[in-house]
Amino acid sequence: MAELEPGHPDELTQQLANWLKEANDPIGTLPAGLPPTEWAARRFIDTWRKPARDAIDSVEECLAKAEEELRQGHVDAAKTLIAVARQTIGEDIRDHLGLYDWNREDS
Repeated sequence: MAELEPGHPDELTQQLANWLKEANDPIGTLPAGLPPTEWAARRFIDTWRKPARDAIDSVEECLAKAEEELRQGHVDAAKTLIAVARQTIGEDIRDHLGLYDWNREDS
């Protein structure tokens, strides 16, 4: 097996591999009519869906508050909220899903 890259992309790869292995394990049963690969894919998506959704909700909330602060003329407060939104994107979304600048497909 090829050497895995350090960081979260490989953690996600390992998570998916584990779910696929479990889906194809002869011990245990899956829901009737559900192919093992689909079962594994659904379990894998469930592992990152909530954290990603929570982070996106947080970004949307920060940006909505920033817009309100700007309407009230509070530029510094809006800048702070925008910075928090950017930090959430960088740390909670990119980090969790392994979407870094160094591993862009187009670079």
